Amino acid sequence: MNPISLLHKEAPLIHCITHPIVVNDCANAVLALGARPIMAEHPKEAASIAQIARSLTVSLGNITDARAESIFLAGNVRPAVIDLVGITCSDFRMKLARRFLEECRPAVIKGNVSEIRAIAGAGFHNQGIDVSREDAVTKNDPMAQFRLARLMKEIADRTQAVVAASGEVDIIVSPQDDKAYFLENGSPSMARITGTGCMLTCIMGTFMAVVSPLEAAVCGAAVLGIAGERADASKGLGTYHISLLDQLSLMTDETLKSEIRLHSVDLSSTAS
Repeated sequence: MNPISLLHKEAPLIHCITHPIVVNDCANAVLALGARPIMAEHPKEAASIAQIARSLTVSLGNITDARAESIFLAGNVRPAVIDLVGITCSDFRMKLARRFLEECRPAVIKGNVSEIRAIAGAGFHNQGIDVSREDAVTKNDPMAQFRLARLMKEIADRTQAVVAASGEVDIIVSPQDDKAYFLENGSPSMARITGTGCMLTCIMGTFMAVVSPLEAAVCGAAVLGIAGERADASKGLGTYHISLLDQLSLMTDETLKSEIRLHSVDLSSTAS
């Protein structure tokens, strides 16, 4: 499987319903990987655009009435990647998220650890749209990773969606098997520029046009993480921001295969 080559060969149309803070970065990330973005969000065209697109992503970030309506119109046409932005700090977004999971049956549910805990009905700490320090799962705490993955598996089995938690370690689970997939690619600089989380949502959706939802979530997290590692942070965040896009545009299947740091754990076991 060569997903990046497939994207460049097929140039699929990716429908991204996201917000104006990140729309330019998300569109450029999709373009950099060889696909074609369309950022249509008006309720009168959302469903028809979703019908002709190969993949759909929706975001609860900076939500408006029109965008809230559009995500349901499009999500009822095509299974989406949904980004649970801000559900920990807004009852309105939480209600939208729960309704979307029930009515639209997304293919991938993505959020930070606090957002994943919130949608699971578990305890979480409110830190705005960012993961709280208390909820964060680090690379040096495999038991915390395992416990979160078990919680995510419950969500996956209930919703029949792939569930992806972004963070220092990206964790991905699927309703189709009992494994959790752990990715350790990435750079701390990624959290210091606006839009990387939303870019990840759209990148996962881009890969979903050519591979399964599980493979799309893994490839998306790995590709953005590798690009973040390769981007030049030495000259400041502005240069890093552009360099991140450069590295996405230069990404190859060979780079993905050689630099991905991925391992899996059997969730049916009692210990990690």
